[in-house]
Amino acid sequence: MQMKKEFEPISDELREQLSERLKHSNVNKLFGYAIEDIKKDYCNLSLAYSDVITNGQKSRGTIHGGIVAALVDTAAAFALSTGFDGQMSFATVDLHINFLHRAQSKVYAHAKVIRKGSRLNVCDVDVLDENGKHVAKASVNFILTKRIEGK
Repeated sequence: MQMKKEFEPISDELREQLSERLKHSNVNKLFGYAIEDIKKDYCNLSLAYSDVITNGQKSRGTIHGGIVAALVDTAAAFALSTGFDGQMSFATVDLHINFLHRAQSKVYAHAKVIRKGSRLNVCDVDVLDENGKHVAKASVNFILTKRIEGK
């Protein structure tokens, strides 16, 4: 049986730094992600439903899978950033996602760091809709590249 992990809070300074990073992200300017909760090794990002991010069906469409994948990648990156106080540069090397149900409302990406290594780091991400339906399950692998200069 797996124990539920309790995540430690992060500093107000780091929370503000990550909020500013998201606010100025070009991807976020397109999609409008919001940080719902962020702790050490954990991030919950939300994406509001809008017709412009759907696959274009006449009735209430489904959020495009690529946009859900971008949300997954961003949530995982923010979860990983909390473990390095925002001072480490890294890149996504693999993102595997299983789409379980159509996303037709606001969605939430719950990202957890499940492995922290000296080079390779792994995050597990669950995407739920506003009714709690499991929309997608993903795994994201990151490679650490270098410390950010001046930090």
